[in-house]
Amino acid sequence: MRKMRLHVLVVAIAALPVFAYAQSNKPTKVTNPGAIVTFGYCAADPDPALCATQNRVRNDYAYPYTNGQDGVSAVFNLVSGSRDLTVGLNLSRRAVTFDFTDHVAGSATPAWWSANKVLTVQPYFNVLKAYYAKENCTTPDPITGNYDCDLVTAMNAGQWTAPGSNATMAAFWNPAATTRPVNSPETTSRVNVHYHKDSASESFTVTPIVNNNGLIVAGVEANDKRTVSSAGQYIMPFTMAVTLQ
Repeated sequence: MRKMRLHVLVVAIAALPVFAYAQSNKPTKVTNPGAIVTFGYCAADPDPALCATQNRVRNDYAYPYTNGQDGVSAVFNLVSGSRDLTVGLNLSRRAVTFDFTDHVAGSATPAWWSANKVLTVQPYFNVLKAYYAKENCTTPDPITGNYDCDLVTAMNAGQWTAPGSNATMAAFWNPAATTRPVNSPETTSRVNVHYHKDSASESFTVTPIVNNNGLIVAGVEANDKRTVSSAGQYIMPFTMAVTLQ
């Protein structure tokens, strides 16, 4: 009996380092970083008209869209591997202002536009591969030590509606969307994601880039019972400021 107990004890002790090694090499769990997102807000600006022309996508209130608050979803999608920044207002209590005042001549003119150039909507934004702006930013400035990198990509904002229309709308800043009716007569703008990190802060700033004709253009499509058509093109500059939650 004594020999058997000793044998069991030795086996148990010998197994302990193996268990500890397995525990220390467990893979790190990937999560989606939450985001805090802000567009321009012109109501309190000293020059609201100028502010509006520079910010055709605007906040509804003077506080940000924060992941997990007011029903807002705002995350960088690392779990799926897409690296997209998605901002979902479609199921929230928040909205944005889409200002379609500047219509591109020669593009489609939807029936709702003449009476409703400025809309309050609840879209689902998608900035493609935005997190790569951070992940690919590996070399600091040799003088300041700060990180500043840019990623040129595309963005869309869908799942919203316009007054008097049964269609589901989507706005595109995406010249590669060649199968969608959004890139005529102008080519829509790409967007730039600027990543900045210093000793005190870290941020992403998303802004559209002028197209070959020097315009900042978004194209809008309307999807009505599987019939997809153009809902016009518009001059749509904006600034989306993003910090990690």
